[in-house]
Amino acid sequence: MKNIILQHFDGDLRPLDKLSKQNIEAYAEMVGADYELVTGKPFRRQLTSPCQKVYMLDEKYDKYDQVLMLDIDMFAPVGMEENVFDLQGVGLYAETQQMLHRKITSHSPAFASLKVPYWGGAIYKMDRKMRQKLRRNLGGDESWMRPYNKLYQFEDEGIMHTLALFAGYKHNPEMYLDRKWCQCSFLPDPEKAGFIHIRTKITPQGPKREKIENWQELCDKGIL
Repeated sequence: MKNIILQHFDGDLRPLDKLSKQNIEAYAEMVGADYELVTGKPFRRQLTSPCQKVYMLDEKYDKYDQVLMLDIDMFAPVGMEENVFDLQGVGLYAETQQMLHRKITSHSPAFASLKVPYWGGAIYKMDRKMRQKLRRNLGGDESWMRPYNKLYQFEDEGIMHTLALFAGYKHNPEMYLDRKWCQCSFLPDPEKAGFIHIRTKITPQGPKREKIENWQELCDKGIL
């Protein structure tokens, strides 16, 4: 079985991006997966940078059994040796995703449904069959993507959800990873996470500070 981990960034890598890349490359090596940093706008040049994560569906990666796309602020904690590729599930469906799922269905009822899975954009893990099935619905009239082509307006999450709708996938527990594989850095017990998603919040209620400061605190505690 051959797998790959992807991360994407459009522009020059910032300090935290470089640290995430280094960390995830090391994780990929540990689990025997390839690694690639996807840059620029290889999916659709007219779409926002987050939308470019949908490039993971490209036929370029058909030689891989599974493709994992991670945000460029994700980290594997010290001592985390579990192989995410051995697990069932595609992505995160926590309270934020549940809220956005209801919102997208209300905003775009022709291209969204509560009966179809909705995944958070920080982590997607898909096997070859699923990637190919979703990809078959790309091309032709893609005007349905326009409402998602705004910063913080669903973006890649909206595109993936609509592709899942077109492909006939159903919302069920098998579609979702354990929350520990995309645990926000401000939540309790980060040392037990699969991947830690570095956020600006210090606690769930706030306040906020630079992500690199929250990363540094986790390093100081020996978690990263």
